[in-house]
Amino acid sequence: MAIAGSATADSVGMIQATDLRDEARTVRENNLVLVLEFSSEYCAFCRKLEDLFLVPMQRNAEYDAKILIRSVSLDSYETVVDFDGRSLSTTEFASRYEVSLTPTLLFLNAVGKELSEKLVGIWSEDFYGGFIDSRIDEARERLSHVGLANTGI
Repeated sequence: MAIAGSATADSVGMIQATDLRDEARTVRENNLVLVLEFSSEYCAFCRKLEDLFLVPMQRNAEYDAKILIRSVSLDSYETVVDFDGRSLSTTEFASRYEVSLTPTLLFLNAVGKELSEKLVGIWSEDFYGGFIDSRIDEARERLSHVGLANTGI
């Protein structure tokens, strides 16, 4: 579902967000939740989260109708274009969501509003997939329940 020019894949298989306006368009058009991972190159727990959960989710057709997964590297000197078109450093963007630890997962709508509680860190590998699924279900419920799917409300 990647949009040309909006994101790039790294060697691990995660797609890096570069312009969230493009991701937002996909999320809005398909009524998806944007799962945004904040990671760091030297974060072993980030690799574990990606290898055990996020990359397999990206390859699972069941999730295609629910979520769009993107990653933002906090140790990148790159910028990210925010939902409103502003170019920010990745650390500035992370601070907007009070993200200071990696890995952190956010569950967002098309305007960048958090739809369920963020997941910080990775613990209990046996249950972590359930935690992710629970947050996705909660976020999707908020999208459909409100009836204002990917608006700022």
